Amino acid sequence: MVPALGLLAILGGLSITPPYLGGAVGLELEGISSTVEIVDHVVPGLLVFATAGVSSLLVRAGRVRQNSLVLAIALALCLLAGVWETTSHIPLALEGGRPESPWGAVILHSLLSPLIAGVSLWLLLRALAMEPSGEQRTAR
Repeated sequence: MVPALGLLAILGGLSITPPYLGGAVGLELEGISSTVEIVDHVVPGLLVFATAGVSSLLVRAGRVRQNSLVLAIALALCLLAGVWETTSHIPLALEGGRPESPWGAVILHSLLSPLIAGVSLWLLLRALAMEPSGEQRTAR
């Protein structure tokens, strides 16, 4: 679980960067205010980065169990942030291919958030599927 939480923290950190790196690599979106970029990238990205990062450290140190309610809540917050970032980019995806929204920029802005939501959901379901002893439940 610790490596997957680390991966989730990295994805959260990377999801902050598209609005700021897009222009540097020629994949800039036109007409998007900095406030929108903060709400759509920085806030959810920081939430995932901090929550998954701290959870990884706590699980690794043995202070939080892999099947604890605390970890489940942290993963649910990461899932919420991933869903928020994904859904906030649906209008952008619908405008893709226009001069102000080239496909490369749309993909750069939209790629990481479904990964964050998917990894968060997987980890949340995995944590909820563990027995109180910490063992995985098996289908019978």
